[in-house]
Amino acid sequence: MNVHASKSFLTVTAGNYTLLRNFNAYLNAKHIKSAYFFKEFIVHVENHTLDLTFSPTTNASGGYAFVNGIEIVSMPLILYYQGNNVSAMKTMHRVNVGGQRIPPNEDTGMSRSRAMDSSYIFGEAFGVENCKFDASITYPKEVPAYIAPQGVYETARSIGSVPEININYNLSWTFPLDPSFTYLIRLHLCDISRNIAKTNQRAFDIFINNQVIERGIDIIALTYGNDIPLYRDFTILIPNLIMKHDLWLKLHPNLQRKPQYYDAILNGAEIFKVSNIDGNLAGLNPSLKNESSVDGDEPSFSSSSSRTSTEAILIIIGSFLILVLAISLGVYLVAFLRRRNLEWTKKENTRSSLPYRSFSIDKIKMEIDNFNKENLFDRGAFGLVYKCYIDHGSIAVTINRLIQAIPKQDLYIFNVEIRIHHHVRHQNLVQLIGYCKEEHEVILVYESMPNATLFECLHFADQRQ
Repeated sequence: MNVHASKSFLTVTAGNYTLLRNFNAYLNAKHIKSAYFFKEFIVHVENHTLDLTFSPTTNASGGYAFVNGIEIVSMPLILYYQGNNVSAMKTMHRVNVGGQRIPPNEDTGMSRSRAMDSSYIFGEAFGVENCKFDASITYPKEVPAYIAPQGVYETARSIGSVPEININYNLSWTFPLDPSFTYLIRLHLCDISRNIAKTNQRAFDIFINNQVIERGIDIIALTYGNDIPLYRDFTILIPNLIMKHDLWLKLHPNLQRKPQYYDAILNGAEIFKVSNIDGNLAGLNPSLKNESSVDGDEPSFSSSSSRTSTEAILIIIGSFLILVLAISLGVYLVAFLRRRNLEWTKKENTRSSLPYRSFSIDKIKMEIDNFNKENLFDRGAFGLVYKCYIDHGSIAVTINRLIQAIPKQDLYIFNVEIRIHHHVRHQNLVQLIGYCKEEHEVILVYESMPNATLFECLHFADQRQ
């Protein structure tokens, strides 16, 4: 059959439900960069008969419809549905959070597969992967074992163990979805941490598209113990947009409940598209640049001598331009690095002109054990705050370390700040002892406040007494 896959536009129906409409397997395969894929749907079957119809789109020249395989698996009526089963659903995403891919043969008899969540995580905040393969998962009555296999609850992803860092960022995932549909979102939760067994040790908030959908969830308080799973179902409407839409799922520690650990945890997630009032589940084909349009000619894979010659000339010209660009970038990079080193050398030479004691970075690292977290005292506006003693333990100080890269113009402001401290002195103001400006580190050393800060004296006076 002398046809190309880009010509295959088909519509698939299951009874009164439209599963796919004007669907092009070629475009979808190119979009996900995979030679094969599958689509999973959940429909309610009446009278023990399922009618599946594949039909090519009639307005496509030379169009045809095809399918490589069909699997039909029965499932419990209450697995995902609540109430009557008038809606069909399409599985959009099913992930095993913090663990490996779970293949269909490891499911609870329904051939469901679960992907790793790493490709859905937003940014570089991957959190911490947790696993407890020796866990004895105990399914409660309200969570039957067929809800999810044990492998989902044996692994999880949490934010981490450093509260000062955890309270400043979210654990976030993004999931691409089709617009103009309602979605069912199921989150699987099970606390497998060995050091958490009591209520209010870990409580966190769940956000979907920047809206709080559950605040202060405490898994131990809901399950009464470790290794006991639960799940939460939420529905959300994606507005009528032209392009595909990303759904944001975020977890953040709940600060109001003041738990023992400022952390959050998730074991798994499932997202389903719910059919609309017309029984439609069909979405749009992905748009790919440089791909043939729906009504365009079939892509040509033949070549001629003139085309080959033209391509060869273009390749030679392109290679030459890339070489010139690479040399130019190399020259610029060398000049930039030399200029930056010269600027830092000039700035280091100004150390002797500053009026306070200058500490070496080696001295700072030695006093606080190379920035050991055990010496971390607080997080201030300037950066991280460490407490230690200098001069053989005779002087108590706080060391403020800037943890972000400081712009070049701010180094001048840094020097001005030190000079201002030299001229502004008062017995009720904390005194600046010295500074460190080496190895791209910017550090201020202040005298310690043995009687606590003004804020603590005002707000925690009763506790101190």
